[in-house]
Amino acid sequence: MYLVFDIGGTNMRVAVSTDGKTINNSKIVPTPPDFDLGIQTLKKVAEELSLGEKIQGAAGGVAGPMDKDLTMMIQSPQIAGWINKPLKAQMERAFECKVLVYNDTVVGGLGEATKGAGARGKVVAYLALGSGVGGKRIVDQKIDESSLNFEPGHQIIVPDGDPCNCGGKGHLESYVGGANIEKIYGQRAENIQDPKIWDEIARYLGIGLNNTIVHWSPDIVVLGGSVMKSLPLDRVKAHLEQELKIFPKVPEIVLGVLGHDAGFYGALSLLK
Repeated sequence: MYLVFDIGGTNMRVAVSTDGKTINNSKIVPTPPDFDLGIQTLKKVAEELSLGEKIQGAAGGVAGPMDKDLTMMIQSPQIAGWINKPLKAQMERAFECKVLVYNDTVVGGLGEATKGAGARGKVVAYLALGSGVGGKRIVDQKIDESSLNFEPGHQIIVPDGDPCNCGGKGHLESYVGGANIEKIYGQRAENIQDPKIWDEIARYLGIGLNNTIVHWSPDIVVLGGSVMKSLPLDRVKAHLEQELKIFPKVPEIVLGVLGHDAGFYGALSLLK
């Protein structure tokens, strides 16, 4: 029995797999802001889903960048109570097995690159637009190494621009992340109907994608996250084509297809 998880700022998603390839059962519960309570909750849900069967290995993602040794989360605007806590050690104690923990966007990107929309690409750039913006580069269906983590959502696209939750200004996340979209336009992304607003958001994302593409040089770009359910992909592509001039053509830009299950399949890939 294998355990996979996706700990977000609002909810944690937990699932089990008997064969390491497919998901057998899953559950969604609110993410406790308190770290110790969060570990207790995760353990309780795992026991419920596994029916008490021994867990051989566990893997998943959390809503924030990890330290270099992948033992703890070093930053997270969404679940500050989990920062600098012994995440890996406590999970291994709770489940009595080896646990792999990465940033949630990393794991989701790996899922889309191995089982989803990016499976046919050698070099995949994955960006997730949810409350914030995260991203990862996947090469040959493996996580591209970095010192801490790739953070394309915190590239500066407007000097001295709007504040970001991390404390910076003018970041991509400041303009296309769901939490900041609500601050700017006074309504949640899924409720926005004005095409002019979406075109403005698409323009900012086009700028950010240009920067990400010239740094990462991907075969394919996969866009996931809740904001992309409302943001017109054709307008994103149109603005990107206006920005990207150094390469002969724009790489393929597609939407993720796995939804919330991307993190589950990415975690199963890690367990291989």
